[in-house]
Amino acid sequence: MTNIEATAPSGRATSAAIEFLRNYGALIGMVAVFLLIGFMKPSFLHAANISNVLRQSTILVIISLGLTVVMVMRGVDLSIAQITDAAAIMAAGLLIHGEPAWVAFLAPVALGAVLGGINGVLMAYLGIPAIIGSLGMMFVIRSGELIYTHGSEPQILFTLPKAVTEGFLFLGKQTIGPVPALVILAAAMALLAYALMALTPFGRQAKAVGSNVRAAYLAGIDIRLVFGAGFVVSGLMAAVAGVAMASRTGIAVPRGAEPYLLDAFAAAYLGTLASRTGAMTIPGTLIGALFVAFLGNGLTMLGFSAPYRYAFNGGFILLAMAVGALRRMK
Repeated sequence: MTNIEATAPSGRATSAAIEFLRNYGALIGMVAVFLLIGFMKPSFLHAANISNVLRQSTILVIISLGLTVVMVMRGVDLSIAQITDAAAIMAAGLLIHGEPAWVAFLAPVALGAVLGGINGVLMAYLGIPAIIGSLGMMFVIRSGELIYTHGSEPQILFTLPKAVTEGFLFLGKQTIGPVPALVILAAAMALLAYALMALTPFGRQAKAVGSNVRAAYLAGIDIRLVFGAGFVVSGLMAAVAGVAMASRTGIAVPRGAEPYLLDAFAAAYLGTLASRTGAMTIPGTLIGALFVAFLGNGLTMLGFSAPYRYAFNGGFILLAMAVGALRRMK
């Protein structure tokens, strides 16, 4: 056997190993981070802590999924956190003013659809750049919240009679069987988002718009309608997250959801590391959101404050973009 023949299998094995690390190295790295934190703080991997983080991650998961729908089409929605806040404040306000729990659940979701629809009209039909239009909407919604709450006055539900809040707080406080209701909600929203993007004409058209908008137009896709509908989905998701946040915390205050904005972007970009093609996907974003939530919990348990978490999130966004650039170069 010649030297070339002997080294060929070794070369193929090396190439396969490099390809495997290129495709799945990020996921392996995520698992390694969790194991390292678990080694340093064993309680991190305890079932009680895992259950608690899953419950807390519901808001981030839902917001991130809505953001991903817009970003698949190369758009951006900077108003999602404010829509979440507005929905939470509206839900709490309705309960405080004596409305039944079902109204407090449904009316904020309708508000999210309306705000998302306004975003869609501004960006898709009036041609305002998404980053500018959604930024302007963010400030408009924030101002409305401050006016309604008389300058950040919190909407507190714990002072109301139990009979008034019991049905609403069930979502955030109780379990269905052994599973927290919030975790079931997050799973249901993830399944709905996956079905929307993978199994419906809208999902296929959204991916076509994101891939090549001119080709999508020439193929007969109503690109304005599809792009605008993405913002409606984002607004709906953000509003559901707001209702869940108010139900979990029992309080609503302007700017309460703003920390989720950076986390949602981090989750969406981290999700691209879970895709062999570097594309944004619903399953990838779900993995990214859970990673961000568990990483934040682990850093807190290790004694690191919020600035460290923001630094890690920013670093992971840059890492995801760098990996995506390397894949495109390949």
